[in-house]
Amino acid sequence: MGSPDFMVILEQVLRVLGAALVGAIIGYERELKNKPAGYFTFTLVSVGSCLIAILQVNIIQDSIEIIRNNPELADAVKADSGRIIAQVVSGIGFLGAGTIIHNKASVKGITTAALLWMVSALGLMIGTGGIYNYIIAGVTVMIIIPISYLSRSLGDKLTRTRKIRRIKIVFDENHEKEIYDNLASQAVTVRKTFLTNKYVKNDLHLKESIIYMSLPKSRSYEDVLNQISSQDYVFEVEDA
Repeated sequence: MGSPDFMVILEQVLRVLGAALVGAIIGYERELKNKPAGYFTFTLVSVGSCLIAILQVNIIQDSIEIIRNNPELADAVKADSGRIIAQVVSGIGFLGAGTIIHNKASVKGITTAALLWMVSALGLMIGTGGIYNYIIAGVTVMIIIPISYLSRSLGDKLTRTRKIRRIKIVFDENHEKEIYDNLASQAVTVRKTFLTNKYVKNDLHLKESIIYMSLPKSRSYEDVLNQISSQDYVFEVEDA
């Protein structure tokens, strides 16, 4: 290994800082939404990926220098340019799975897992270096951030009348007709229902059902749930 090139070192330090900034920006959006992985986690993933990419680049450069100075070692000194980086791609999958398992009861965290994977890729791009990588990483962040902020409201607007919602509801069996009359009065379309349980509690005959429904443009999902749960004969309503 030759004497250190301080300009190269400075550039690599700036790459780490850039990766930290990218991870922090995207993680901040997750933090605002109170997701399992937030500001600090995204920053660590981005910086860690960047460091591994820099390590890969430095290993390759050292190998090239050794081969240049000692051609007879060309067969013995080989650097697979993708081997270390490939381990990051697979390793991030375990971290992403952890964010999904954290909320497995309602299958949440998939978006956060995907963003972690993407931030890792951005960190690798920045760590590898090159003006094209910097430009692509910067453009990606500028595109992803507004989409991430607006994703839920935009998705609701685009799919409000077509998206099928599913709720679990526990109610007095004697008032089953009133449940569906209430939904009909809100212009909610019931697609199908499944009875999951029947039992007696405090002398009441209760039913537990799963209802699949679609909403009109004039009603929000929260409004529908609040309207149903306010009825005396309904004992539990939750997103299923």
